[in-house]
Amino acid sequence: MYAGQRRESGFTVIELMATIGIIGVLIAIGVPALLQARSPAQDRQAQNLLRNSLTAAKAIETTEYATPTLVLLSTEEIGISFVDATSSAPARSRNVSVGTGIVGSSWYLVLTSHSTSGRCFALLEQPFQQPLFQRLDNSVTCQADQFDAIAGWQDKWP
Repeated sequence: MYAGQRRESGFTVIELMATIGIIGVLIAIGVPALLQARSPAQDRQAQNLLRNSLTAAKAIETTEYATPTLVLLSTEEIGISFVDATSSAPARSRNVSVGTGIVGSSWYLVLTSHSTSGRCFALLEQPFQQPLFQRLDNSVTCQADQFDAIAGWQDKWP
């Protein structure tokens, strides 16, 4: 340095712009990864509501020897809000849509819940059988009466 000159401390404009650019790139990479991690968690919330509802239905079947209905499920599992088969069931509100019917000589129960990710998950319960599963992607509504009790069911969620 020359006599009489002083050096000021701090960042130059180029250093600040480079730092802001690096932070911008990191955010651009991180946000999509964060959003992708949210979707499976939202789906799990809907699936867990249906599993808890299935547990309540099984309890009704075995302890009361009755067909699970909307009213019986509501008294068995008070932490979930059960709605009728024509109502949509958002998981974020802890709602499950309940549909019942008879195929042949056997009753069935359809439970559905709508994930915030846009997927509708459904569970089919029939006496003396393993539960079956369906999923609708990009679904606007999620109602139990959207599902046929015979076709499209799998042994796990796709």
